[in-house]
Amino acid sequence: MASERTFTTFSHGHQDLVLAVDFNYFGTRMVTASSDHRLKVWDKKDESWALVESWKAHDAEITDAKWNGPFMGEVIGSIGEDGRCKLWQEDATEVPLSGNRFKLIANLVSTGHAPFMSLDFKNIMQETWLALITRDGRLTVYEPSDQSSLNEWTILAERSVSEDNPPDRQDEVGFKVVFHKEKLPCWTAIMAGLDRKSLSLAVAAMKDVLIFRTDKAKRFFQVAKLEGSRQIIRDLAWANGSMRGYDVLATASKDGAIRIYELSTPSSGKATAAGSSAAATAFTSTESSHTDPRRNAPSGIGAGLAGATTGLEMQREHEQHPGRITQLAKLTEELTNHHGAVWRVAFSQMGDLLVSTGDDASIRTWKKAVNGRWAEYAEIETAREN
Repeated sequence: MASERTFTTFSHGHQDLVLAVDFNYFGTRMVTASSDHRLKVWDKKDESWALVESWKAHDAEITDAKWNGPFMGEVIGSIGEDGRCKLWQEDATEVPLSGNRFKLIANLVSTGHAPFMSLDFKNIMQETWLALITRDGRLTVYEPSDQSSLNEWTILAERSVSEDNPPDRQDEVGFKVVFHKEKLPCWTAIMAGLDRKSLSLAVAAMKDVLIFRTDKAKRFFQVAKLEGSRQIIRDLAWANGSMRGYDVLATASKDGAIRIYELSTPSSGKATAAGSSAAATAFTSTESSHTDPRRNAPSGIGAGLAGATTGLEMQREHEQHPGRITQLAKLTEELTNHHGAVWRVAFSQMGDLLVSTGDDASIRTWKKAVNGRWAEYAEIETAREN
């Protein structure tokens, strides 16, 4: 009989609140980031966690930290209220707990007037990309100048995701970046013409989520917008499972709901003109020059002819920007069992299990039932456990 599994609790030793925790690709290492300006790295040993290193990483509280993939060494990315994103690489020759085991290899500075709020890595074997977003909604995607080294980075794309409705200074903001982590995009999107090496990025921008992909020239374009949240979105997750034929994303909102969306790729014959215009929304403003501002809306017979030429316009769009497609987003589930604000959501490695936490101090797990609806699978009351 399998032994009963319980929570492992230990003292983290930080002098202030822990604001971020992240595990490495294999789940054997953990990094904790705190308001005390320090990062700590832990190794799993015999069902317990041993402290490997602790060091001052920023000159202000650290709001997020992430492990890079396993192909470029042991690298951690961190962002703080000092307006910097720093990359740290482990030097295994240094003694543990010496304060020198993780070396600073890159230091990216926010170019605006706001600090970074979220970061995420994307890996395709030895290739790495980094997405950052600031508290005022400035999104930047970086790539290394040389993919064999993470010391120098160049900007691949940059844009504001809140220029239409910028938050006021006193408003609570919600911005988050999440890459689709699998090597290949959804197979139906590839069949529709999406580049097999396309990068897929979801960006939470206050109440909405913008979905971006890259074409064959590695230019980002928007394929969909996920709507429905009544308050800011605090977290976002993109499920693995490219072979299911559609993408699944989940959001955690301050309004108390977990929303699950399906992102599908329609056949070219069923794509709408609205979808075509969404696909033409790119990061760079120069690409908007393809639209003639003097063009008037058609009426009468012209309206019918405009509908008939939709397929031709889509074909022309694909010829001008190879690798661009249209996609449709559908809200499939709205889960409110937390009875309060939801703070975190995450999918399992297979993408068939969703985990969430909220203001009710409970961890809830969700699975898709045979009827296609998501249902609560288990609830863990952490307050009672402690």
